[in-house]
Amino acid sequence: MRIGIDGGCLANKRGFGRFARRLVEALGREGGGHDYVVFVDRPSSGEVELPGHFERIVVEVGVAPSRAATSRGRRGLGDLLAMGRAVARAGLDLMFFPATYSYFPTWNAGKLVVTMHDALPLVYPELVFPTRSGQLAWRLKESVAGWAADRIVTVSRASRQGLVAHAGWSDSKIRVISEGPDPVFTPRGDDPAADAVLDRLGIPRGERFLLFVGGPSPHKNLPLLIEAFGRITVQEARLVLVGDLADVFHSQVPEIRAAIKASPARDRITLAGFVPDDELVFLYSRAYALVLPSLLEGFGLPAVEAMACGTPVLASRAGSLPEVVGPAGDLFDPMSAQDMAECVELFLANPDRRDRLARIALERACLFTWERSARSLVACFEELAYETGTAAESA
Repeated sequence: MRIGIDGGCLANKRGFGRFARRLVEALGREGGGHDYVVFVDRPSSGEVELPGHFERIVVEVGVAPSRAATSRGRRGLGDLLAMGRAVARAGLDLMFFPATYSYFPTWNAGKLVVTMHDALPLVYPELVFPTRSGQLAWRLKESVAGWAADRIVTVSRASRQGLVAHAGWSDSKIRVISEGPDPVFTPRGDDPAADAVLDRLGIPRGERFLLFVGGPSPHKNLPLLIEAFGRITVQEARLVLVGDLADVFHSQVPEIRAAIKASPARDRITLAGFVPDDELVFLYSRAYALVLPSLLEGFGLPAVEAMACGTPVLASRAGSLPEVVGPAGDLFDPMSAQDMAECVELFLANPDRRDRLARIALERACLFTWERSARSLVACFEELAYETGTAAESA
């Protein structure tokens, strides 16, 4: 098959972009012998790397999707049509979108597969889009994409259930392909280079710290995490928050800063901002635990990255996190600061349990690989090709 891939989110720094980049890389290794064509917008083309045997088609647009497709932004009609025309001329058997974030209408492209990472905009629309018009525009785009798609791909069983319950898509139309950690994420706690990273961020060496990794979006629930951390009685622990504070999506950075300022533990909270992967691996490896208090996640990639570094996870009971973390951590109610605080305090008070969960985390991380994700995606593509061939034979 000749398979097209939307490259519009490859330059994005959030989970959408990481998912797209790692999946494209894995398809380069596990692509099933198919031919792949990636459609990249001109403004992002210099930032996008592809497997050498993938064809690249650069499309002239006014604004990169990674800038235009934001919580308040809109992609121009001309840019959408330019992408659609490029796809229509490419002679494809199938078109794949790694995220509806950068979806655009297609025609003359054979079968269509779109990725819907979660039901978050349907469950908590006000936490994703600050305006009513933004919420309606997203719902329209998701509806058009889902209606046009021959298959919808998502990244967890919980997301699949959410899309069926809140979007009304048929369960038989949805396939789950999961995610995996980047190869850079391995246990590096004994590496002396970790000390330099801790020093740069002002994290005292030898101090136990809880780590959060993710964007500053409202659904990440950081103000409540900060409140919960202020309630714990253990004084020799720190909370380190990692995430891009200049994120183009809807965020609550002012509220996060205000929560830190009001916390009795303010001197033990570090707002680190964006940390690149080659440094983040040291934070994961040195962290006492990763804490994810999200109200809803489609997958929760930081959980798998932390587990791959041998770090247990304290996570919300909502969404996909219980499914991903499994026995490699403890769970709490994301709506209750008290329950969150009690979970953290009990964990800090039991170092033997922490060590046992760390061993389980390393084992569990092996269940999640991008190669496995790519093979599942190729199986979805080939399933559609088989259906097409069967239909043609019956005609």
